[in-house]
Amino acid sequence: MNSVGAFVPSYEEQQKIGSFFKQLDDTIALHQCKLDLLKEQKKGFLQKMFV
Repeated sequence: MNSVGAFVPSYEEQQKIGSFFKQLDDTIALHQCKLDLLKEQKKGFLQKMFV
């Protein structure tokens, strides 16, 4: 039987890693929301151009 060694970070480090990824997810969501708003604004401007 072969055994494989694996490094498991401490609980505190796991918390920091989790917090980092949560902050990253929140930042991505914020930028996605901004992008969606800009796309809607672009659509509105294009409609006004061709009226």
